[in-house]
Amino acid sequence: MAGYPPDLEEYVEQKVQSGEFRSRDEFAAEAARLYRELDERHAALKSDVGAALDEARRGESQPLDIEALKQALIDNLDERGSPL
Repeated sequence: MAGYPPDLEEYVEQKVQSGEFRSRDEFAAEAARLYRELDERHAALKSDVGAALDEARRGESQPLDIEALKQALIDNLDERGSPL
């Protein structure tokens, strides 16, 4: 496997030396898995935004109710303000 650019070399080496990854190859495999996941999430988001825009163009969207959104978020917090 090819080396990393100088700005990443130390970071990768630290991750391997800390025991977080057993090898540079393991680090690279995890990085590739995360990148693939990011790509998939990005594609899904683009699709969702496109669908929402299509609905808006057809006049099927509704105004956002900020107060209801705030209340829904508050309802999902415990007494310390942490998510349930």
